[in-house]
Amino acid sequence: MLIIVSPFVKSFDDEWFTYLVPKNLEEYIKLGIVVDVPLQTQIVSGVVLGIIDDDLDTNIDPEKLKSVIAIKYETPLLYDYQISILKWISKYYFCKIHSSLNLYFPRNLKEKIEKIKLDLNTKKELNYIFNYQKNLTKNQEKVFNQIEKIEKNIIFYWVTWSGKTEVYVNLVKKYLDMWKQSLILLPEIILNNQIFGRFKEIFWEDVIIINSSITETSKYKNRVDIYNNNAKIIIWTRSSLFYPYKNLGLVIIDEEHDPSYKSDNSPKVDIREIVLKMKEFIDFKLIFASGTPSIKTIYKWLTKEFEIMNLLDEYEK
Repeated sequence: MLIIVSPFVKSFDDEWFTYLVPKNLEEYIKLGIVVDVPLQTQIVSGVVLGIIDDDLDTNIDPEKLKSVIAIKYETPLLYDYQISILKWISKYYFCKIHSSLNLYFPRNLKEKIEKIKLDLNTKKELNYIFNYQKNLTKNQEKVFNQIEKIEKNIIFYWVTWSGKTEVYVNLVKKYLDMWKQSLILLPEIILNNQIFGRFKEIFWEDVIIINSSITETSKYKNRVDIYNNNAKIIIWTRSSLFYPYKNLGLVIIDEEHDPSYKSDNSPKVDIREIVLKMKEFIDFKLIFASGTPSIKTIYKWLTKEFEIMNLLDEYEK
């Protein structure tokens, strides 16, 4: 058996390396697991991104290949859809594969892997209490019902003080009732957004919210909860899109016009493009929300890729 592996460390290779799998390890090989492999004079960790069938003519001489040293984690740390997107990112944004891999494996996670301190079996009972009695206004309810019915991606166009957060709350409640995960993406510059407080107040303490004060330990714990499908409501900046969602039902990109959704560092990814790619692999409701939609998003509406919903009246308290 041959596998393709992308090491965590930088290397001279633009994509990945091919390795032989010893017979005693073949039954444990899966996509997304972490293995130890030789690279030049070192032994490094990397992720299995592909498995090559023995019967496939690869034009590779097995005598010239090095072998996998060990399996570091038998449990896959990437889902299949993440591997597909990771490869797409490298091609679409012209970046090396380890740069794409770093999006899914931040430093704190790689450190846990290297020190054999990664525990994905941690179970936590999360409590989501919908402590809320306020009804939607007539216009809010109309938008909410339309969003429910529409199968296309949606542009949610709103004006200030129209009560967009109330619509968000009810959408998240709908998917929570189906025990699906909801992700609300916020621009990096809006770390003290009112959405944080509203969701904490309404859904109680186990809403996962990331702000500038959160510790690396908390980020790791959040990742485990998301991986195990325990965390259902996640409010975060663009990096949250690369977390391992198992049952994603709703993604809202708030203030989608904001430039911080596009990275200035390599790889210079655009979260709006990546979430659209994710929709090719996962069936979730996608909403681009803004009071000033970007030109690209408006073009997607003009070309019938998106449908637009308007909330234009100020909310009457």
